[in-house]
Amino acid sequence: MPSENERLLTLLKDNKITQDEYKLLSKALVQNTGAKYVFSLLINPFQKIAGVRALGLGIGIIVAISYLGSIAKIYFPGLLGILNSSMIKNPNIGTDFLFLLYQNAVIWLVLTLLFIMAAKICQQKSVRIIDFMGTVALSRFPYLILTAFLAMMRVQNPRFMDVGMENGLQLKPSLLAITFSSVVIICAVWHIVTYLYALKESSGLSGKKLWLSFIASILIGEIVTNFITMMPVSA
Repeated sequence: MPSENERLLTLLKDNKITQDEYKLLSKALVQNTGAKYVFSLLINPFQKIAGVRALGLGIGIIVAISYLGSIAKIYFPGLLGILNSSMIKNPNIGTDFLFLLYQNAVIWLVLTLLFIMAAKICQQKSVRIIDFMGTVALSRFPYLILTAFLAMMRVQNPRFMDVGMENGLQLKPSLLAITFSSVVIICAVWHIVTYLYALKESSGLSGKKLWLSFIASILIGEIVTNFITMMPVSA
């Protein structure tokens, strides 16, 4: 099947488009291809980054999320959740870096284990633990962006931060409220997508096996991580 560029060359040779039109269309084609590549990389970086490299970057992301979370004064109660510290009425538990690092490490290790178990149950022959550990750790990067945004909001407008997170998206319409809600929703959806591709690339699963394994892992993982990460808070 001829590529788009080959089709343009054929049109040029057949004198169906001019040289100037060919240059213009070629430029637009390159820009469109570049945009698709960037988008593909944002939702599935594991096609380029895997193994030890993904693990190293992923651990760095987990550490950074924990540090920024301490500035934003938030907890990470589960695979997808973020909780404002003002909603926890336990004076003995703060949003210090080490506690948030503990929460993020639990999320990473539990989901990694569930993904490995899913691959084994589906009888995947070649399962490399380092691939699962690396992709799951790296898949947290959308929440690095979200946590950085929340940390900035905490520093710039702490009152709005508390009201916004405690009332969810029940905010009076304003540019700030719309921006806040949009960033939270986009990063949450983006994070789910990166989790899916982390399982897909590390396990080699596809079709129904991929979707069933993913849904089961996320549901079980959400319950388990919420229980483990919030035990010290409720104690």
